[in-house]
Amino acid sequence: MKDYLPGEVQLRNWMLSVILETYSQHGFSQIETPAVENLDRLLGSGGGENEKLIFKILKRGDKLDHADGTSSELADLGLRFDLTVPLARYYANNFAKLPPVLRSIQVGPVWRAERPQRGRLRQFMQCDIDVVGEASVLAELELLSVSLAAISRLGIEAPTLRFNDRRFLDALLSWADVATSEVAAVLILMDKMDKIGREGVIAELSKIALDVGSVAKLETFIRASAASQGLPRDFFVEIGLEGAAIADLEAIAALGDAAANDGVKFLFDPKVIRGMGYYTGPIFELTIDEAGYSIGGAGTYDSMMARFGRPSPACGFSLGFERIALYLAERAAGDKVAQPELYLRCESPRDYAQAKAISDILIAQGIKVAIEGSSRKLDSTLKQLRAANGAQEMSRGAPWVAVVEISATGNRVHRVFGDVPDLAV
Repeated sequence: MKDYLPGEVQLRNWMLSVILETYSQHGFSQIETPAVENLDRLLGSGGGENEKLIFKILKRGDKLDHADGTSSELADLGLRFDLTVPLARYYANNFAKLPPVLRSIQVGPVWRAERPQRGRLRQFMQCDIDVVGEASVLAELELLSVSLAAISRLGIEAPTLRFNDRRFLDALLSWADVATSEVAAVLILMDKMDKIGREGVIAELSKIALDVGSVAKLETFIRASAASQGLPRDFFVEIGLEGAAIADLEAIAALGDAAANDGVKFLFDPKVIRGMGYYTGPIFELTIDEAGYSIGGAGTYDSMMARFGRPSPACGFSLGFERIALYLAERAAGDKVAQPELYLRCESPRDYAQAKAISDILIAQGIKVAIEGSSRKLDSTLKQLRAANGAQEMSRGAPWVAVVEISATGNRVHRVFGDVPDLAV
């Protein structure tokens, strides 16, 4: 978990405003769910490895006093690890008051008790859109189109959208004669392809209780599989993939052909599995190849809705807010959204009225203005501002920052950095 400096918050707020505006313009409406959910709703929800990373909340009062000391008895609540499980519970609870097709926006922090690393925190922002109630692949196509529009407005160019389908993976494992009891273990292992490589996955397969024939088929597939702009239709037929799944994949590939004109690359990638066990149809991963990491993911999760007693087709797309913020910050995108800053320094309280009049005029012009006293030495104020903004800001085209001394004997402008215009103060 981390603190954010003013410039970081300014960038994040701008990102959020762009994303929310884009989603709203495409007919999505914002909802809110609590940070805390009943633990029994979070566990067994199909959250995969993330269920092991839940921050659990101890029972309170008499309930805690009477707990027997076991883990299951000590905690009854947990912090949400994503926004999909809360949405499924929200939909079931509020179904009668919602439209036939819910097109929702959810933005908020989630928590996972994992090892922090670059671009991965224990508390982080998720930014989701979901469509609940639309049975056709049109829902997935809309999610992709709107999400790609949002990141385009954020200034991210030439992303790659990798897609797969859990029905393809199920057909693949059935073709390889993998027992139902071993499907989850095999998928978890195959999902580590990017981390341990093809040979690492093949080596680990031998440690799972699979027969020799299954391992051989999976090994052949793993060695031959590769991401491609075309669909492996012959292999679809070989493994017996159902026609509905093929039709959905073809619709997604067709959207990719259209998106190519905007610099977006769509790739069918058999290695895209994603750890969530609740996916039932198309699954997606959005990446920036130059950065080498994912900035979004999505999938269809119909079975999740049934778990909460309200069966309904559902799919969602989650933007990796923290990684997008990291990517933009490293490219000085914060300078594009920063305002010019002016500090009006009053030598005496009697100068406040004049400073306030100047402040009102400049704020109306889009300038960020702060009025402060002169209890600190001017040199110290200037030094602190230069240190806070950094000398490198000038070379990146950041807005100007200046200090104006307001006094009865006349006003003086001190440039901190940037090209300060004639302020007429």
